[in-house]
Amino acid sequence: MANGNIQYHPLKTREGGSSLPSRSRSASPISTSRLPNRLGSRISIVKAILLVSVSFMVLALVHVSYSVQYEGGVTSTGSAAETQQQQQPPPAQPVTPPPVVPVVSKPAPVTPQEHRPSVEPAKPLVTPPAQPAAEKGLIISDTELITTFQYENGTESRVFKPNFFENGAAAKKELGSFLQTLATRSWMVHQLEHKDQGGTEEEKEEEQRENDDQEDDNHDLNAVPSRYFSYLPMGGGNNQFTSLQKAALLAKDLKRTLILPPISPNSHIKTWAGPRYSQFYDLESFTQKSGISVLEWHDIKMTPENVPDGFGRQWEEFSEDFPCTPNGGIGVSDTSLYDKFRHQFLLKYVKTIAADDKTEGKSTDYKYARDVLLKDTAIVAPAAGVAPLANGEIAIDPNMWKCLSCPYFLGGPDVSPRTWAEVGVFLRFNEKTEAMVDDILDVLLGPAIEGEPTTTAGPVIGSSSTTHKAFRPHPQFIIVHLRRGDIVNKCPVGMTEKDCIVQIEAIADKIDEIEKVRQTEALKALKKTMTEDDPVSNGRNYVHKRLPVLVTTNEQRREELDKIDRLEWILLDHGDVEKDENGQIKPSMTKKLGTETRFGPWYPPMLDAVLLTRGDYLIGMANSRMSILATQRGAAWHNHKTMLM
Repeated sequence: MANGNIQYHPLKTREGGSSLPSRSRSASPISTSRLPNRLGSRISIVKAILLVSVSFMVLALVHVSYSVQYEGGVTSTGSAAETQQQQQPPPAQPVTPPPVVPVVSKPAPVTPQEHRPSVEPAKPLVTPPAQPAAEKGLIISDTELITTFQYENGTESRVFKPNFFENGAAAKKELGSFLQTLATRSWMVHQLEHKDQGGTEEEKEEEQRENDDQEDDNHDLNAVPSRYFSYLPMGGGNNQFTSLQKAALLAKDLKRTLILPPISPNSHIKTWAGPRYSQFYDLESFTQKSGISVLEWHDIKMTPENVPDGFGRQWEEFSEDFPCTPNGGIGVSDTSLYDKFRHQFLLKYVKTIAADDKTEGKSTDYKYARDVLLKDTAIVAPAAGVAPLANGEIAIDPNMWKCLSCPYFLGGPDVSPRTWAEVGVFLRFNEKTEAMVDDILDVLLGPAIEGEPTTTAGPVIGSSSTTHKAFRPHPQFIIVHLRRGDIVNKCPVGMTEKDCIVQIEAIADKIDEIEKVRQTEALKALKKTMTEDDPVSNGRNYVHKRLPVLVTTNEQRREELDKIDRLEWILLDHGDVEKDENGQIKPSMTKKLGTETRFGPWYPPMLDAVLLTRGDYLIGMANSRMSILATQRGAAWHNHKTMLM
């Protein structure tokens, strides 16, 4: 070529579609004027390749360094050199540690809020000891002596380790003093429920003023804060309830908060510990209706529910002093104290007789006991405001604590009416317990049939948080409380059993009288709808349907139980179904409810007490405290017909 340049021929396209360069080239020498440009292009390409390679190598090194640090648990990120520096041994001289940088992990995929798993609480640092399978609570405290669990409903329980029972002094220190707890802790006092505010602003302001006035009135009824009253429970469950009523009346008169012992073990139920009253009763509604502030000992001092063998003989080594004024002779000497409440809460009775008590703790007059306790109720500076003593404890206000050994024996002209009208009528069973009785009636009577009269529905009581639902509808029924057992053994010497206790035949006659009255009333109602053209309404084909009869009793004698069976009464049986050697269920004259096995020994008598209030007709025994309470409850709460024989 004339110009000496390389000729670039255009690409030729083959028939198959691919493009290849032509092999025809000029033999002219290469021009040196284009060589630098070509070399520069090649050098740029090499630099780019090297830059990319170096970049990939740096990224790889960073990735390896990060992976080693993350997997090894290092809390700071950085290059491989920094990691190597962290792994070097520390210098001989102490240096200021660098600030800790949190580990940066890969972000988790974003999940909608409703699908995110809940965050599990952190595990305790101390490895907990093996616990029984029944313990389902979260461990909130674990010491050498005690593990404390908290449950979903907010309650707490303590499990005492063997070390607790081997060192009485350390155990007492671990538990602390109930007086110190009362002196330093603030307790909520329930108020009467507010009215729902609505309407105009003026109406709301007026309702607010009414609510404020209501709170002021209720404050006068409630106990003064930081002042408490308690007692020792005595006797069986129903006698303990009588003590509770009189103690609550005393707390009201003394303007103190009642500290309620649990239902104490007794000659009928022999266990180490008793349950809270709130397990069966609605204490919140009680406070709101009666104006009597209540605490339970479980809220103040948690102690073991199950103890090792032999601990009953040494429990006083772990106990703190329990100052209390004797009453009715109970507590004048230690030998007359037969309650199990003190054992459960590790309280050692200490007799404190007021100077004004000239009877030395033997009086049973309610007014006298109240006046003696009122003598030293002057309000002084609260204990929480007193400077700690040398040993770190808080000085106790001597007026903060009052106790009476046995309010059961207190009497007077108006005590019994007041205890029911101001206390007992407001202490209702809680909704859970009532629902369990509905379950029993479902088994024994079945659901109500349309058109038949049903038992009276439970009234709505309490605030919105403690509202009782109406009972499930069941057929009307008669219930009998047949007190036997220990009553038979208490008959006076020389008196026959027939003259001592009410016989089943006499109760059957009383039920016949009830049915005659019912039949007469039913016929009167039927005559109002009679017509001459309706022979059925004339009574010729009228059939009176008798009510089912339920019986709760502690009778064990076979001949007496056979009488009940022949009368076709329904006997409440909380026992278990029995099976023969082949595994077949043995025939039984009763429907086995299995209550005690499923719920424990405290439920059979408590559910019987609720059932007695549900009967449209109740026949009780005049010599039974349980019958007396049942007649009061059934008549006041449900307007049922009740009688004592």
